[in-house]
Amino acid sequence: MIRLYNFGPFFGLPDASPFCMKADAYLRAAGLPFEVVSGFENLRHAPKGKLPYIEDDGKIIPDSAFILAHLKEKYGDPLDDGLTAGQKASAHAFIKMLDENLYWCMVHSRWIDDALWPTIRGLFFSAMPAPLRAVLPPIIRRGVAKSLREQGIGRHSPAEILEIARRDLRALSDFLGDKPYFFGTQVTTLDAVAYAFLAEAVVPPLKCELNDLATSFPNLVAFVERFRARYYRVI
Repeated sequence: MIRLYNFGPFFGLPDASPFCMKADAYLRAAGLPFEVVSGFENLRHAPKGKLPYIEDDGKIIPDSAFILAHLKEKYGDPLDDGLTAGQKASAHAFIKMLDENLYWCMVHSRWIDDALWPTIRGLFFSAMPAPLRAVLPPIIRRGVAKSLREQGIGRHSPAEILEIARRDLRALSDFLGDKPYFFGTQVTTLDAVAYAFLAEAVVPPLKCELNDLATSFPNLVAFVERFRARYYRVI
């Protein structure tokens, strides 16, 4: 049995991390049986200090990209076998855009946006003992801000970061068009990955500019609802 190690539920989603969601959505779409082990304590055992990771027949695989590659190599590639080489190349480019670009816009929205920060602080730290609850959140927030600056996104203004996100979302919306899924009627890896990221901005009732932007694309919202209804009980 495959075990997926993640953080845990978040506003009706399996996880607050789009990378944990990515592994979860792929496993469901590929029809692979798995069980979930949730908890922040999983970080202590994560080989790369990040979640998700999976355990498959005693083998530990960290990082969502390597998880998907491992699953495809071991169990076949039922989602993408019907795609052409060109379609697979397009999917790879979109997935990298989500992983390496839109993700950092989402991090900025959740951790740096002053309008959303009080909500995020309450969600992630309210269960901590009083001393830690007062001291730890600003320390972590400063660390996130440092990571954003080192990555590059954090060097832009909030308006510029929102524009970067707008271009990514517009590209996804234009590519999806009026199709049910990104390559037509069949679900592919790109659909699972896109769902993982888009759902994080569409499903949770968090008021911020990035979530408002994501929900302004009707076909992306409909896609999220379609995928969620197909693979998740809670809709």
